[in-house]
Amino acid sequence: MNVAEEYRAAASTLYDQAMVELDAGDLRQASEKFWGAAAQSLKSLAERRGLRHGSHGEFYRILNRLGDEIDLEDLLQQFASASELHVNFYENWLEEGQIRARATHVQALVSTLGRL
Repeated sequence: MNVAEEYRAAASTLYDQAMVELDAGDLRQASEKFWGAAAQSLKSLAERRGLRHGSHGEFYRILNRLGDEIDLEDLLQQFASASELHVNFYENWLEEGQIRARATHVQALVSTLGRL
């Protein structure tokens, strides 16, 4: 398995773990694992395309480069939801329903990036 495939597999595992945490009521851990799924998906895409992916800023640069291929507005909204979940791990201000709504954005992001 190459590095890009490892990142893709990690994204899937983290998403599944996040759902388990969410169903168990551990909102902080679910939030961080959803973020992890999004980040690992971006890293997978970056590896496949030879792009740098070591920071949040680089994640946004990767997303902006995709604007010629897909609807950038949707992609940025999905990533913003993932970022809010990352913040929620530290701040713990989102309610379960809000996390579930953002989880659907993360799922769409992971799916889209996996197809590119």
